[in-house]
Amino acid sequence: MRPFISHAQTGADAYLRGQNEDGNPHGEGTIARIEWLRGHLAAKVESGDLGEDDEDCARVYLGDTEIEANRAASRLRLDLPTATAVADAIGLPVKEWKGKCFAVSVAALESGILDDFQEKHGTLFPAYGMYDGPLAAGRRQFNRHGWLESVEGHVVDPTRWVFTDEYPHLWAGRIDDYDLGGMRLRSAHRPTVAPGPEGMPIRLGINDRKDILAFDRVLRSGSVSSTGMISTNELHWLLTCPLEQLGQDADLFVRTADRLGLSGLVPVDTRLWLDFATNGYDPAKLRVAHRDIPETPRDKPAATTFSPF
Repeated sequence: MRPFISHAQTGADAYLRGQNEDGNPHGEGTIARIEWLRGHLAAKVESGDLGEDDEDCARVYLGDTEIEANRAASRLRLDLPTATAVADAIGLPVKEWKGKCFAVSVAALESGILDDFQEKHGTLFPAYGMYDGPLAAGRRQFNRHGWLESVEGHVVDPTRWVFTDEYPHLWAGRIDDYDLGGMRLRSAHRPTVAPGPEGMPIRLGINDRKDILAFDRVLRSGSVSSTGMISTNELHWLLTCPLEQLGQDADLFVRTADRLGLSGLVPVDTRLWLDFATNGYDPAKLRVAHRDIPETPRDKPAATTFSPF
């Protein structure tokens, strides 16, 4: 599941739960795998659990992992087309990209200019939320932003340069600077503990004990499994939790809301991410939520991958 903060944080949390490196769930060579390992090692080094010699070895290994993470990001960027090539492919000059981050990202994906990149590094699909990365002097924080993301743990951002005042280029790297659906910001302004039930309870109609216990896990309560019911405010709180907190049961929660006629409680970005991650990118579904996305040319352009960035 897409981490709330970063894959490194997920790796650190895994170490604190007693999980060893064999528990790394990500594919070989992916940024997600390297970042998970980096976080796991950092937590091990900082824990004080190691002897002096083992700690020294772990620090060296951690340094090597950080280098490998930077190399992996560099390899991604070398395989990206130039901004000029993308502009030609989508029929929109680079000088007109500012303020059109999501539209440019979607158009680039649909144009075919990134097909070779995806074949080599994993499928991309559109993502929307908050940009929380480096900013040039005078730039405001908390910027709504759109980009492309892969379940392999990396982001491709055609317009990051707008925030950093750099020469136009496509950027690729880890997810840390990208708050999917504004979940981090939203979590900072919502109760960390589930609310008490209010109003008329709703019968979930779930017979599978494993599924009903999934609601108890997130709510940290045994009331759902004991009654088979949940209040609307509890369900709303659950559905707006970060995807990492929902875990592998996220799709179950969304399907339940849909079945109960409460689809409006599901954040659009959560629904799109789950759908794309499970079924692949479907342009028609994206346009239901974002009607301002333009159609893009169907002819696949030739990709130009040389770039100083």
